[in-house]
Parts: sequence; structure tokens; C-alpha cells
Amino acid sequence: MKPIILKFKQFLKKIIINEPKIKFINNINCNYETSSQNIKNILIKQLYFPINWIKCIKFIEKQNILNIIEFTPKNLLKKISQQITNNLNINSIYNVETFLLTLNKYKI
Repeated sequence: MKPIILKFKQFLKKIIINEPKIKFINNINCNYETSSQNIKNILIKQLYFPINWIKCIKFIEKQNILNIIEFTPKNLLKKISQQITNNLNINSIYNVETFLLTLNKYKI
């Protein structure tokens, strides 16, 4: 993935990322992120750093976060997460139908 890093950096320069209004947990160091620039840096690192999903799920659980919305091509992370803990309610959005179901569930 490293060959596309420069292209991705250029792409991200064109994107405005505001500071999150809700807590944003990155999956590189499994902690909260509030800086827009750090979010961009983390997105780049995700191209070549391993993701520690177990650590992320345990961090989420320790924060007493019960509901997770996953944007994904499939519900793979949901399945992996449920093997780590059963204390989380994970909704996977991977098409219009699952988007509408989640939207309705949380009345967003």
C-alpha cells in the first residue's frame, strides 16, 4: 500500500475534515482523536499499519460505549467483534437497506 500514500496524501489535502462533534476512536492506537490533522494522518497510516481490532473493541467496551455503527462492504468486523465480546450492539451499514434500518433504529 505504500506506493499510494503520496496520492492519498494529495487527495486528503483537498478534503476538509472538521473536528469531530462526537468521540472518534481511531483504529491505529485505539484511542480518541479530536484533531482534524491527526485524523488525516491516521487515515494515511491505516494504509500500511496493522489494525489492532481486539484492542479497539476492548477500549470501546471500557468506555461503556454500547452501540457501534460500522460502515463496511460486509459485516465482517461485526462478526469478529462478537467473538471478542457480547456486550456491544454493532450495526453494519453496507447498502441502502442497512443504512435505512440503522437510521430508523437510532432515529438519526
